[in-house]
Amino acid sequence: MDITNSRRILALGAPDAGVLALLKDLTGSSPTPVDSTTAGLLHTWKLETQYYRAELSIWIDEIVDLEAWRAEFVKPEAKEVVSALGAWIFCFRKPISQEELGVIKESIRAIADVIRKACGYSWDGTCLAVGMPQGITPHFQLDDEEWEEFCRELGFEYVDATTKGRNDFGEPTGVDRVKEALETTEWDGADDDFGDILSEDDLDGTGDNDESEWGAFSVEEAEMNMELLGMKTAVNGGNVGEEEDEALQVEELERMMGKLQAIRDTSSSMPEAERKRFAAKAVAEVMKTL
Repeated sequence: MDITNSRRILALGAPDAGVLALLKDLTGSSPTPVDSTTAGLLHTWKLETQYYRAELSIWIDEIVDLEAWRAEFVKPEAKEVVSALGAWIFCFRKPISQEELGVIKESIRAIADVIRKACGYSWDGTCLAVGMPQGITPHFQLDDEEWEEFCRELGFEYVDATTKGRNDFGEPTGVDRVKEALETTEWDGADDDFGDILSEDDLDGTGDNDESEWGAFSVEEAEMNMELLGMKTAVNGGNVGEEEDEALQVEELERMMGKLQAIRDTSSSMPEAERKRFAAKAVAEVMKTL
């Protein structure tokens, strides 16, 4: 079965948490950072099991200021972005102090709070807390059982990315366990109001092996990515200290959103095939200006 309207993955963590390293181990590749940050990057993973095939969109984010991040993601306008997710992957370096442990735990609590406020307690996705290797030999040790208990209470599964092979119960560990957990996730987003896939290459039958930044996204997908970009601008704006630049970014974001709405309005009365083709070209043109 082909899943054509899949839910998304949000992979995130503090700067240098190892998100891209995990994605490379998991998917075989990873996107290239822009301006020394991973926030806002997009990645695609073609996942195939004996039951289904899906092309999953992976959004990548950084948590620089936890309280600012939480404040943006619990806003009503962020609900659509959060609701579109089928999985959260929170990466963190194994702590070397009690203080670092506290930050990691508070980050997991914040993510759980964001999900609960956006989706209630009925959300059926996957939440993974992945411990990445620490460059410095950890001086602060926490047993796997303690990690597992803490994460389980918040709806997360703890995975130690440094382990390999199988555990005493014959279950995969490390990155293999991350993959297994994602393979058993419900990805079908057919009930969501995010529209059809609008890849022009797919419509022409020429894009089977292509991976572009925006080619596989619908108008609604593009709008959600723009919304996510706007949320990141709000989170990071206070660190820039240049109100004029921030105002220009907001103005540009609003202009892009207006163009996407115009595409939606213009194509709404077209026959389906023509609407898809028109929207694919129009969205691609809008995204080239980013």
